[in-house]
Amino acid sequence: MDTQIAGTEPLDVDEDFAEAVSQELARDTSQPKPTVRNMIVTTGMSLKRHIDRLRTKETELEATKAAATVEYERVIAQAKLVRDNCYQETDADLHQIRTTLEVLDPARAKLSEMA
Repeated sequence: MDTQIAGTEPLDVDEDFAEAVSQELARDTSQPKPTVRNMIVTTGMSLKRHIDRLRTKETELEATKAAATVEYERVIAQAKLVRDNCYQETDADLHQIRTTLEVLDPARAKLSEMA
């Protein structure tokens, strides 16, 4: 696009710049131009929403960790109960076997002497 200013040579205007100027001129003038203060306020509100979402997500993740810890503790307690019950039953069986061996071993020795 060439533009002629009286008493000067034609100017070569960049197409993107010309399009930006056209868009700015076509812009609805009833809306106020954004001010730096308005942009700061808008950015601040946007950051606040983002921070609130991050805090909500942080709370959710902390709750997930707490639930996992509770479940872990429950499973460990249940496993200990199973182990303790197994030990109790095994100890009872071992006691019975050992008591029987205490009686049978001397009897077997006496039988061997008689033979």
